[in-house]
Amino acid sequence: MELKEAPRQAGFPHSVQEDVAFNLAILSLTELLSLGGLLSNGVVLWLLVRNAFRNPFSIYLLDVACADLVFLSCHMVAVVSDLLPGQLGLPGAIQTILTTLRFLCYIVSLSLLAAISMEQCLATFFPAWYLCRRPRHMTTYVCAFIWAFCLLLDLLLTGACTLFFGESSSHLCWTLWVMLAALLAALCCAMCVSSLLLLLRMEHGPQGHQPRGFTALVLLAVLLFLFCGLPFGIFWLSWNLHWHIPHYFYHLSFLTAGMHSAAKPAIYFCLGSAPGRGLRDPLRLVFQRALGDETELRARREASHRGLMEVTA
Repeated sequence: MELKEAPRQAGFPHSVQEDVAFNLAILSLTELLSLGGLLSNGVVLWLLVRNAFRNPFSIYLLDVACADLVFLSCHMVAVVSDLLPGQLGLPGAIQTILTTLRFLCYIVSLSLLAAISMEQCLATFFPAWYLCRRPRHMTTYVCAFIWAFCLLLDLLLTGACTLFFGESSSHLCWTLWVMLAALLAALCCAMCVSSLLLLLRMEHGPQGHQPRGFTALVLLAVLLFLFCGLPFGIFWLSWNLHWHIPHYFYHLSFLTAGMHSAAKPAIYFCLGSAPGRGLRDPLRLVFQRALGDETELRARREASHRGLMEVTA
C-alpha cells in the first residue's frame, strides 16, 4: 500500500485559503519582521563574535542568535508557499529541507531559552556555588548537547514522516510527534517555573543580593516566547497530530513566529540603553549593560563572599 505524503510536507487545506488579500497582508508583515530580525540578529551575532564578554550567558545568546538567523532565513522563503499554496510552490525536496531547518532552529531556540532561565535561576539563588563550583565550560557543553540532540530528533522526524530518506513510517512518525509534544510541554514548564522563581526573587528578595539586568532580560524573553513563539509550536504539533485548530490560528502562528525571533535583539538593546542617552552609546556598551557584565558579576561576588563568611562563622 502506498503511504500518503507526510503532514510536514503536505499542503494546507483548501479551507484555509479563504482570502488571498488577507494572506498577502500577513505575508507582507511576516517578511518585513523577518527581514528586520535578520539584520538585528546579525548585529547581535557580530557583537558577540567580535567582543569577548565575561558573562557566560553570552555563549547562550550567541547560539540563540545563530538559531534565529537560520530560522528567519528559512521562514522568509517557506512562508510564501505556506500562505499562498495555490499560487506559489516550491519543489518537494526544498520544502522538506526548509521545514527541517526551520523546525530544528525553533526547537534549539526553545531549549536554549529553557537552559538560560534555569541557569539564571541557579545563579540567583545559589551565587556562591555558581561562582566557585560551576564547571568552567558548562555553557559550551549544554549548547553542544542541545544542538546535537535537536539535530538527531529532527533527522528522525524527517526520516519517519517524509519520503526524503526513503519509505516513511506513520506509526513511528506519530510516536515521535507525541514525544516532541511532551518535550515542548516540559521545556515550557521549566521556563515558567524558573521565571516565576526569578520574578518572586526580584520582588521580595534582598536588594543587595539581587542583580536585575540580565534577570529582567530572561523574564522578557520568556514572556516573548509564551505570547509569540509558542503559537507556532502549537500549530505545528496540532497539524501533525491531526488536532483541530481554528483556521485563523495558522495565520497568527506564522506572523508571531517571525515576531518572536525578530524582537529578541530589541529587548537586549532596550534593556542595555541608559536613560536619557538614546542612541549615543556604542552598541558594545549597550549590549554589555544588557548582559550585566559588570554590575551582575560584582553583585554575585559580594553575595558569594557573604555566603562564604557565614559558612566560616
